[in-house]
Amino acid sequence: MAYYKSMCPLDCFDSCAWRVETSNGKIVKVSGDMDHPFTKGKVCPKAKKQIERMYSPDRVLYPLRKVGSGWQKVSWDDAFELICHKLTNIAEESGTTAVLHNFDSGSNGMLNELDRRFFNAYGGVTTTHGSLCWGAGKAAQTMDFGGCRAHRWDEVLNSKVVVLWGRNVPATNRHLLPLLQDVKRNGGKVVVINPVRIQLPFEPDLFLPVQPGADGVLALAVGHVLCRERWLDLSFISEHVDGFEGYLELIKEITPDKAARITGISADLIEKFAAIYGKGGPASIFFGYGMQRYSNGGQAVRAIDALAAITGNVGKRGGGANYSYADYKSEMFGDISGDELAVSKRHISYPRWGEEVLNLDSPPIRAIFVTRSNPVTQLPDTTKVKEVFKKAEFVVTVDFTLTDTAEESDIVLPCATIFETENIVANGMNQYFAYTPKVVEPLGDSRSDAWIFSELAKRMGLINRFGSFTTEQWMEELIKPLNKYDVNLSILKENGIMENPIITDIAWEDKKFPTSSGKVNILTNNFSGQNSLGSVGEIGDKTVKNEFPLILLTPHSSERLHSQFHNLQLNDQVRMPVLAHPETAIKHGFANGQNVIVESPRGQVQGSVKLTEKVLPGVVLIESGWWIKFGGGVNFLTPNTESDIGLTSAYYDCRCNIKKDI
Repeated sequence: MAYYKSMCPLDCFDSCAWRVETSNGKIVKVSGDMDHPFTKGKVCPKAKKQIERMYSPDRVLYPLRKVGSGWQKVSWDDAFELICHKLTNIAEESGTTAVLHNFDSGSNGMLNELDRRFFNAYGGVTTTHGSLCWGAGKAAQTMDFGGCRAHRWDEVLNSKVVVLWGRNVPATNRHLLPLLQDVKRNGGKVVVINPVRIQLPFEPDLFLPVQPGADGVLALAVGHVLCRERWLDLSFISEHVDGFEGYLELIKEITPDKAARITGISADLIEKFAAIYGKGGPASIFFGYGMQRYSNGGQAVRAIDALAAITGNVGKRGGGANYSYADYKSEMFGDISGDELAVSKRHISYPRWGEEVLNLDSPPIRAIFVTRSNPVTQLPDTTKVKEVFKKAEFVVTVDFTLTDTAEESDIVLPCATIFETENIVANGMNQYFAYTPKVVEPLGDSRSDAWIFSELAKRMGLINRFGSFTTEQWMEELIKPLNKYDVNLSILKENGIMENPIITDIAWEDKKFPTSSGKVNILTNNFSGQNSLGSVGEIGDKTVKNEFPLILLTPHSSERLHSQFHNLQLNDQVRMPVLAHPETAIKHGFANGQNVIVESPRGQVQGSVKLTEKVLPGVVLIESGWWIKFGGGVNFLTPNTESDIGLTSAYYDCRCNIKKDI
């Protein structure tokens, strides 16, 4: 038996710390690392599926080439020869931007950034800008505070009030739960704001079932009450807030009564929440990412940030407007993506991927290379996305399994799992990072992403531009910024998991905000967006409201991250669960357990109704990530709408209808 410390590479809040047990060259158990200060020996269902995926019969273990309607196993030499030939011809005939590289954070090891380095060394290709996940909120906090920082998780123990604004802690951040339970035991209050009733291990002190897209209006109404009652930190406002007079003008007419008609929350509840937040502090806010997946998502985050600013809960123990640790990650690690190597570049909007690629010319896209992502399943407006893949003359996907995207490819290259190669894992949602050792040999002919792109660079004659570093040397490049904190690769390997040394307990404690004013810039312009001064249910394209009267939300599942692991959890259930309120079923003529078709202006999918009072009347919930080839594909329904700032996909600006599947 041998034991190793490691960390989950999934791009989620928790990044569970692992204890990996091997025997005779095989992993026999993955459990939680009891020494980790936050995850404390507990891992989530997704982390446990890593070992199941590794040894799954579905795993791709050899390079594959599509032949007719099937797959042919080929050697790495043959696969590389074909790829190099295609990439060389395209560069000569159309230029390198005729190649589209689609990447994301599906496999979160930092050495996997070498895929980007290869395409920059190749000459620069077409890539995406914007975000599918969190860009609106990041842009909002950068406008407000000058960047994205968050308090240490355990700082919440100093909070008297904790607001979970759109954050489904049990499903996406379960290691925060023990800290929240401690807050409750110490007499603190927990407030939940969400269009879906989440299942906490305790009853929240207040639950505000906000209408989808109305979070910003709710925040402005709460600000109205705070200012009316003078539950403010006037000293903090005077010294550290810019735009307060304009903010007062903005909120003047957004009374609780007016907001009630928009948010679906009674004026009394709005008043009660304002009193709890304004008088009961210090108060901390934890954002979820779903609440900014609307066309007004960035302004919604800004409106919530303003609540923290005017009450002095910024840079304060027990306070905080906690969205992400993105600043700390970017400051802590070296950049090996090679952006400086690109001769030419072209960017398309990530939210509008399908439409924009179809409209590209000079040159049009001829080849698509997919890494660390599953765009066919995960991008909005799937019909257009699939059209792009059908139109491309050459598609390569690097993945563990034959995902929906891999099925659209000409070549599939098998990548190694986190257990089969060395890497460094970190993300922008918590304060820990780790060296993840190679604990077993790669199965079959699978190879690390770093090896795949280093080898491609050699065969393309690009190695002088790409760099001929070893894995050790690349990792040393990554952690160079940490050397000044007396952290080097040997120390990281010895410790396994370490805390980011530049993270402070309290974000913005020094009150030095890298904004143009040097202060917190709060929202002062007219609050725009579809739900600004409308009524309940006014999101999405209102011109189709009569035909598509329901609002569709597509949150994450607790069992998978986006589309990862869905192939492992299939059972006798062959249709996606479609969650709806009993009142919605009565009004629109469907019943519990009934097979239905859910349709939007863009397409339709099949599902099976599950009635629940956890969702609001008029709202439909289908979890994202269900593969198309297994009867899923919820993004056939979602729009390619962009957020107001941050260029995030506004998945939730989606109107739909449900009808019986005859």
